[in-house]
Amino acid sequence: MVHKPTEASGVWRLLIEPDADGATNMAVDESLLDACLQEEGRDAPPTLRLYGWRPPTLSLGKGQSAESGHAPAYLAAEGIDLVRRPTGGQAVLHEHERTYCVVGRLDRPPFDGGVLETYRAISEALRHALERLGADVSTANHTPGERSADGPVCFNVPSSHELLYAGRKLIGSAQMRRREAFLQHGSIPIRLDAARLGGAIGAPADGSSFAGLAEALGREPEKSELDAALVAGFEQRFGVKLEPGSRSARETQRSTALRCWKYLSTSWTRHGRIGDAERALAPPGLFGTARTGL
Repeated sequence: MVHKPTEASGVWRLLIEPDADGATNMAVDESLLDACLQEEGRDAPPTLRLYGWRPPTLSLGKGQSAESGHAPAYLAAEGIDLVRRPTGGQAVLHEHERTYCVVGRLDRPPFDGGVLETYRAISEALRHALERLGADVSTANHTPGERSADGPVCFNVPSSHELLYAGRKLIGSAQMRRREAFLQHGSIPIRLDAARLGGAIGAPADGSSFAGLAEALGREPEKSELDAALVAGFEQRFGVKLEPGSRSARETQRSTALRCWKYLSTSWTRHGRIGDAERALAPPGLFGTARTGL
């Protein structure tokens, strides 16, 4: 279904960015969310950001135990970085994949319908994209955040509205909300290696529960082909035009500070919280009371 454009949402910002390390990627995503909460961002349209990871990175969910979620010796031996996301969920190995991030306001269409509705709408856009590539996908019907018993792997169990191929999870997504704005990002694996994922988390990974896009398509799509399909899928679902743009100077400055004082810090990576030293030494206002969910 194509949704008619509205004056408020007819044009979105598109950011197609080069591969970056995990701390940079998470800092940029959060800086886009922060920008939505600033006075100058209140009337800004949603943003779709597409990016990759270099080097390979294992990301932990915000509330996930670091001790049970990764194997330090394996990561070091394989050159895999470790980062903690600002969103929930379990461990994801970002390697042969494309990642999407959507940021927008919650006080006006098209994202004013609640958590489930936002998941559903974005899932429909992703489904349009994958079907354009030729994938035969279905949609999961579970409660968001529902997982198998304390399993450390994000792709083990699909959440509500996530996409499946042959009953196996194809895209893993997570969402966070901060006052009047939200951030949802997700991993679109081109291919997945269960043994490598198991080594990274230090526990067996059930390869029968997830699939990569190469398997669903019978081929590996080029990055530019996947990006074009994603853009078209979002335009189709939301009835909008995605126009290439760039990050503002304020977004770039904030992402640099977040990378340094949050996503590279041992306290955040190990425990999911900002340490006293970081709060004391970070630029004024970076961890101020106006920002929640840290």
